[in-house]
Amino acid sequence: MDERLAVAAAHWAVKRPSDKTRWWMHPAILRHINRVVCGQPVDGPHSGFNRLLQDSMPKGGFRKAVSIGCGSGGKEIRLLRENIVQHFDLFEISEPKIEMIRQKAAEHGVLDRVTWHHADAFERDIVGAFDLVYWNNSLHHMFDVAAAVRWSVRALQSGGCFAIDDYVGPTRFQWTELELEMAARVRALLPDRLLVNPRNPNAWLDRAPSRPDVQVMMAAEPTGAADSGRILAEVTTAFPRARIVPTGGIIYHLALNDVLANFDEEQDQPMLESLLLLDEMLARGGHTQYAVAIARRE
Repeated sequence: MDERLAVAAAHWAVKRPSDKTRWWMHPAILRHINRVVCGQPVDGPHSGFNRLLQDSMPKGGFRKAVSIGCGSGGKEIRLLRENIVQHFDLFEISEPKIEMIRQKAAEHGVLDRVTWHHADAFERDIVGAFDLVYWNNSLHHMFDVAAAVRWSVRALQSGGCFAIDDYVGPTRFQWTELELEMAARVRALLPDRLLVNPRNPNAWLDRAPSRPDVQVMMAAEPTGAADSGRILAEVTTAFPRARIVPTGGIIYHLALNDVLANFDEEQDQPMLESLLLLDEMLARGGHTQYAVAIARRE
């Protein structure tokens, strides 16, 4: 295995706190994203994406699917339980995550419908084996997005479905000047109480977000947004008829990162809803950091 993957595997083997500093921990943001994706503000992460998959699946569900970088497998097991997928091949580089997949699959009664691989999927030459290639917040961890998309096309049967729900923003989170300016303008409007550092109540978050240090980030997790800036271009090249839904993120991901921990669900709900509408307008105008895509191999 690539040495960089070994470092990433060790990074993701460590459990991290759920302190509500990130957008995916907030039900209101998830409902907003789901509405953008499928037209209904349904609850739960990826629920809108799952509805698109359900609309795209053949009768009886996808017979055989593959997911690369599946983590602990919760998203994939949900698709099995909902019979959107009948069988999943799951590739994961973190051995502790593989054990979590086994445990979750057994707990939910789908152990016989999962094949797990503690391996780099791209070392396998797989041709026409799957009717669904599923990427859920893992494509942005690939070092070469073009190669990953080509692998996906090769692995798909004719008429098979390629699906992603992922971060598609700047590579290595090196935000553009315009993105930083938009995020800073939003933070400038927030009351001081929302800028208290959630991990140190005696400190403040910056009013102007900044880019992460690439070398520091790569030392800790070499796969982070490794080639994310090319995702949408490569998807549209491989699948010219792909349905792509930009789901935003300039506000909820960049401007409100860490800040979200200070939002009160009742008191600050009107403010959050207004900011999410702004985020949606920015996404429609081409300023997005996340997207959903569904395509068919012709």
